[in-house]
Amino acid sequence: MKVVIIIPTYNEKENIVKTLEDLEQELKRVQGHQVDVLVFDSNSPDGTAEIVENLGKKYPNIHLERETEKSGLGGAYIKGMHYAMDKMNADVVFEYDADGSHLPKYVPEMIEVLDKGADVVVGSRYVPGGKMPDNWGINRKIVSFFGNFIARVALLTPQYHDMTSGFRGTKTKWLKRIDLDNLLSKQFAYKLHLFYELHKSGAKIVEYPIEFVDRSLGKSKFPRNNIKDSLRVVFTLRLRESAQFIKFGVVGFIGFIVNAVGIELLRSLVFIEGLAAIFTQFANLPILSLLAAPSSWAGGGGAEFAIISNFTLNNLWTFKEKKITDPLRLFLKFLQFNLTSVGAVVIQFAVVGGATLTFGDTRLVRQLAFLVALVSLIVPYNYLMYTRVIWKTKK
Repeated sequence: MKVVIIIPTYNEKENIVKTLEDLEQELKRVQGHQVDVLVFDSNSPDGTAEIVENLGKKYPNIHLERETEKSGLGGAYIKGMHYAMDKMNADVVFEYDADGSHLPKYVPEMIEVLDKGADVVVGSRYVPGGKMPDNWGINRKIVSFFGNFIARVALLTPQYHDMTSGFRGTKTKWLKRIDLDNLLSKQFAYKLHLFYELHKSGAKIVEYPIEFVDRSLGKSKFPRNNIKDSLRVVFTLRLRESAQFIKFGVVGFIGFIVNAVGIELLRSLVFIEGLAAIFTQFANLPILSLLAAPSSWAGGGGAEFAIISNFTLNNLWTFKEKKITDPLRLFLKFLQFNLTSVGAVVIQFAVVGGATLTFGDTRLVRQLAFLVALVSLIVPYNYLMYTRVIWKTKK
């Protein structure tokens, strides 16, 4: 497995030598993997890049890339990830700070976590064994803690503890499934969006306890608007998720109208009467009597009309970012959804038909039975099928 540790730099001449020397010493403990270090410098005017070039003569696994304009921490990391994947054929990339806040002793241990089956390993300050800097004031500790708390609550990810950690190792096969160039932030908050996208993609994320150490030399790169930017990212992501659910609800309401009208339309057809008449010999049998009830067939047909409506509108609108356009695949997905939705059709067939046999075959009975079936079983069933089967994210 080829591991590339990405270290973005901007005016880090006071830290970079110690950071790289300490890291190289710890990398000697890594067995069975090739580990390279990619320093991605944002045109530092203090000579950081030249220092790295000289160190590269001593350590052949240290590589230097530069950008001509400073693109922000997140922007530098994303460019570094692309380079590591496209030019260095990395299997794993690590995000690692240049200022000494990430202790290199954890790198071999975090690689072992990946070896044991994790897709992403996150250096966490908030799991047992993790630790915040002793010299951080209470205000900064509170901001960090509640920042993570708000992100976990807003994004419905309580299983994680440190979503703002900048110390992370990720298998590149998962990064390649994410639109890295369109993350919501090019600054510190990029890590929140990337964490969430890795979570949504189904990657196995493991948090590893670390002690985070504040920089001792150089000027902090922590921007004043980091809190505002992080909140913007978190709540934009939440709004996107909510918007999809709202769209699903609108489409569901249209499907509800189609279903209700479809039941009454089909019930008025002579064809439905004739279809039910075929099964009159079962009219006195407890369960099979449903086959002889015209409203059973109308109920099942109304459900199928709604399935067609929901599938079409959700493909074109609700899940348009995953829209199926290939005709053959669209047909196969529609067939698949119909097969997985047999349960919903059967439920409505049975509930509507059973209600009319019990309480009389009237429009009021049919519609009330349809509502009961819809609210209690069909809506949750269809949402599960749409999100987990039809428009799921490929893994």
